[in-house]
Amino acid sequence: MKAKQFLIAGAVAALLPFAAAVAQSPPAQEPAAEPAAQPSTQQKGATFESLDVDGDGRISKTEAAANQNVLDQFSRYDKDGNGFIERAEVTNTNKSPPAGEPQQ
Repeated sequence: MKAKQFLIAGAVAALLPFAAAVAQSPPAQEPAAEPAAQPSTQQKGATFESLDVDGDGRISKTEAAANQNVLDQFSRYDKDGNGFIERAEVTNTNKSPPAGEPQQ
């Protein structure tokens, strides 16, 4: 009888590390209920780098189409009218006060 108890105790002791590993595992994550419930990147502010997909240092109308807000304001940012928004144009447009406000 003691041999049987000894074997059971040994088996339990051998399984303890496995039980501890299972207890420390993060719980399984359920997939998001609806992808549409999360805010769209298109509607959030986008960085210059995220819109400059080809990495040429400028944003074309095609690249701007990824963000409706940028596309809507494309002509406002494209100061030189070359069909691209360069970083300097964005910086200058964002620094200048809106039309009708006096400059300080």
